[in-house]
Amino acid sequence: MKSRFRLPVVLAALPLAAGGAVGLSATPAAAASVTCLGVTGNLNGYGADLVAWQYGPSECFGVAPSGSIWHTWSGAGSWKEMTGNGSALRFVAYFEDSVGKSVKVVTETGNYYCNYDDYATNTWGGWYGTSTDHC
Repeated sequence: MKSRFRLPVVLAALPLAAGGAVGLSATPAAAASVTCLGVTGNLNGYGADLVAWQYGPSECFGVAPSGSIWHTWSGAGSWKEMTGNGSALRFVAYFEDSVGKSVKVVTETGNYYCNYDDYATNTWGGWYGTSTDHC
Protein backbone atom coordinates (compact mmCIF):
# COMPACT_ATOMS: atom_id res chain seq x y z
CA MET A 1 0.00 0.00 0.00
CA LYS A 2 1.37 3.38 -0.98
CA SER A 3 1.57 6.07 1.68
CA ARG A 4 -0.50 9.19 1.11
CA PHE A 5 2.26 11.29 2.62
CA ARG A 6 5.00 13.09 0.78
CA LEU A 7 8.39 13.62 2.37
CA PRO A 8 9.10 17.27 3.21
CA VAL A 9 12.49 18.84 2.84
CA VAL A 10 14.73 18.59 5.89
CA LEU A 11 16.73 21.79 5.56
CA ALA A 12 19.38 21.01 8.13
CA ALA A 13 20.37 18.74 10.93
CA LEU A 14 21.74 21.25 13.40
CA PRO A 15 24.68 19.86 15.38
CA LEU A 16 25.27 20.71 19.00
CA ALA A 17 29.00 20.21 19.14
CA ALA A 18 31.25 23.14 18.24
CA GLY A 19 33.50 21.62 15.57
CA GLY A 20 31.08 19.91 13.24
CA ALA A 21 28.17 17.58 13.01
CA VAL A 22 27.59 14.98 15.66
CA GLY A 23 27.65 11.47 14.19
CA LEU A 24 25.05 8.84 14.94
CA SER A 25 25.88 6.41 17.72
CA ALA A 26 24.14 4.35 20.35
CA THR A 27 25.02 7.00 22.92
CA PRO A 28 24.71 10.58 21.67
CA ALA A 29 27.17 13.21 22.84
CA ALA A 30 26.45 15.15 26.02
CA ALA A 31 23.72 17.75 25.89
CA ALA A 32 24.44 21.23 24.67
CA SER A 33 22.52 24.25 23.49
CA VAL A 34 21.18 24.45 19.97
CA THR A 35 19.42 27.38 18.32
CA CYS A 36 16.83 26.77 15.62
CA LEU A 37 14.51 29.41 14.18
CA GLY A 38 15.88 31.84 16.75
CA VAL A 39 14.98 29.68 19.75
CA THR A 40 17.69 28.10 21.94
CA GLY A 41 17.25 24.89 23.93
CA ASN A 42 19.19 21.94 25.35
CA LEU A 43 18.94 18.79 23.25
CA ASN A 44 20.80 15.50 23.13
CA GLY A 45 23.74 14.88 20.82
CA TYR A 46 21.56 14.21 17.79
CA GLY A 47 20.75 17.92 17.59
CA ALA A 48 17.71 19.30 15.83
CA ASP A 49 16.16 18.89 12.40
CA LEU A 50 14.77 21.92 10.59
CA VAL A 51 11.85 20.75 8.43
CA ALA A 52 10.36 22.85 5.61
CA TRP A 53 6.74 21.74 5.51
CA GLN A 54 4.93 22.43 2.22
CA TYR A 55 1.56 23.20 3.86
CA GLY A 56 2.66 24.75 7.13
CA PRO A 57 5.46 26.81 8.62
CA SER A 58 8.98 25.40 8.96
CA GLU A 59 9.52 23.62 12.24
CA CYS A 60 12.46 22.30 14.27
CA PHE A 61 12.39 18.96 16.12
CA GLY A 62 14.74 17.53 18.72
CA VAL A 63 15.04 15.29 21.78
CA ALA A 64 16.23 16.44 25.21
CA PRO A 65 18.87 14.48 27.14
CA SER A 66 16.03 13.06 29.27
CA GLY A 67 14.39 11.62 26.12
CA SER A 68 11.45 14.06 26.10
CA ILE A 69 10.44 15.17 22.60
CA TRP A 70 10.39 18.86 21.61
CA HIS A 71 9.61 21.16 18.70
CA THR A 72 9.57 24.86 17.87
CA TRP A 73 8.53 27.06 14.97
CA SER A 74 8.83 30.71 14.01
CA GLY A 75 6.87 32.75 16.53
CA ALA A 76 6.67 29.96 19.14
CA GLY A 77 8.98 31.87 21.49
CA SER A 78 10.44 28.72 23.03
CA TRP A 79 10.84 24.98 22.53
CA LYS A 80 7.53 23.18 23.29
CA GLU A 81 7.24 19.61 24.52
CA MET A 82 5.20 17.57 22.06
CA THR A 83 1.84 16.17 23.12
CA GLY A 84 1.61 12.63 24.47
CA ASN A 85 4.53 12.36 26.92
CA GLY A 86 6.69 10.58 24.36
CA SER A 87 10.27 9.51 24.93
CA ALA A 88 12.82 8.93 22.17
CA LEU A 89 16.45 8.79 21.17
CA ARG A 90 16.09 10.75 17.92
CA PHE A 91 13.82 11.73 15.05
CA VAL A 92 14.10 9.51 11.97
CA ALA A 93 11.48 10.71 9.44
CA TYR A 94 8.96 13.39 8.51
CA PHE A 95 5.85 12.99 6.33
CA GLU A 96 3.22 15.40 5.03
CA ASP A 97 0.19 15.70 2.79
CA SER A 98 -2.37 18.48 2.37
CA VAL A 99 -4.39 17.40 5.45
CA GLY A 100 -1.62 16.87 7.98
CA LYS A 101 1.92 16.00 8.91
CA SER A 102 3.61 13.20 10.85
CA VAL A 103 6.91 12.77 12.61
CA LYS A 104 8.63 9.49 13.43
CA VAL A 105 11.07 8.79 16.27
CA VAL A 106 13.08 5.80 17.44
CA THR A 107 13.71 4.87 21.06
CA GLU A 108 16.92 3.54 22.59
CA THR A 109 15.41 0.04 22.41
CA GLY A 110 14.79 0.35 18.65
CA ASN A 111 11.01 0.84 18.76
CA TYR A 112 9.44 3.37 16.35
CA TYR A 113 6.65 5.81 17.21
CA CYS A 114 4.73 8.43 15.23
CA ASN A 115 2.72 11.53 16.06
CA TYR A 116 0.27 13.19 13.66
CA ASP A 117 -0.81 16.84 13.38
CA ASP A 118 -4.16 17.40 11.68
CA TYR A 119 -4.02 20.71 9.77
CA ALA A 120 -7.79 21.22 10.17
CA THR A 121 -7.50 21.40 13.97
CA ASN A 122 -3.77 22.23 14.20
CA THR A 123 -3.35 19.72 17.03
CA TRP A 124 -0.85 16.94 17.52
CA GLY A 125 -2.30 13.61 18.67
CA GLY A 126 -0.55 11.11 20.89
CA TRP A 127 2.40 8.87 20.11
CA TYR A 128 1.60 5.48 18.59
CA GLY A 129 3.86 2.55 17.74
CA THR A 130 4.60 1.61 14.15
CA SER A 131 6.55 -1.08 12.35
CA THR A 132 6.10 0.37 8.86
CA ASP A 133 8.30 2.71 6.83
CA HIS A 134 5.82 5.54 7.22
CA CYS A 135 3.36 6.91 9.76
